[in-house]
Amino acid sequence: MYASIRKGNIKAGTDVAEVVSRIKTGALPILNDIPGFKTAYVVHGDDDTFAAISIFADRAAAEQSNALILDWLRQNLGQALAGAPET
Repeated sequence: MYASIRKGNIKAGTDVAEVVSRIKTGALPILNDIPGFKTAYVVHGDDDTFAAISIFADRAAAEQSNALILDWLRQNLGQALAGAPET
């Protein structure tokens, strides 16, 4: 099993719960299409942060997810993020 962990910061004044909801409805379907995907969690953290943890059967799937999801985040939540998410 392999895990991919991403952490992001939300711009001040942005509704973190809305960002987390958009990740769940927009990014998670992308993960479901990756062979080897097992499960994922999105957590609203302190201080306008979020973390996303995804579990995969193999390393290749985890690495593929990073490329796909980081691209999705930039395209769909770029205006709400305070910098690039960390992986």
